[in-house]
Amino acid sequence: MASGSAQSAERRLLRDFKKMTADAPKGVSAAPVGDDLFQWSAIVLGPEGTAWEGGVWKLNMSFPPEYPGKPPAVRFQTEVFHPNVFPNGQICLDLLAAGWSPAYDARTILIAIQSLLADPDTHATPEGGANPDAESLFVRDRQGYYAKVKALVEKQLEEDDMGCLSAVP
Repeated sequence: MASGSAQSAERRLLRDFKKMTADAPKGVSAAPVGDDLFQWSAIVLGPEGTAWEGGVWKLNMSFPPEYPGKPPAVRFQTEVFHPNVFPNGQICLDLLAAGWSPAYDARTILIAIQSLLADPDTHATPEGGANPDAESLFVRDRQGYYAKVKALVEKQLEEDDMGCLSAVP
């Protein structure tokens, strides 16, 4: 039998999933993997009008038994070159750490990640960021940064002859 907090988390995750399917925001999608409510597969489409447009960015979301009291661990599975994303795909986003609130849900998280793609949160010193190379390029050579992002989008399109959207949860 699940503990009280795990049962509460399950109820909340079911509600989050229903909300995600009933009122899916443009460009984001997520669903539990199999019958495990605590492991979700998600996608974020590159925001229109940005260098990210045309890309399909896959993520894993791992919800703790204390959810929504604690945030999920969210990690990119698709290669990302971004100031706020570590090389291992971990995302540096206040909403997923100290800025977490139980009012946030899966939709809110994915919308925040989608807008973070287009609008990185830069630091006073790029060396302090999740990806110093990406942040340094973003700050010093915006066109060079955008070219690298567009190259990742192109790489996705070349590698994906089956259609990326076939993997949409």
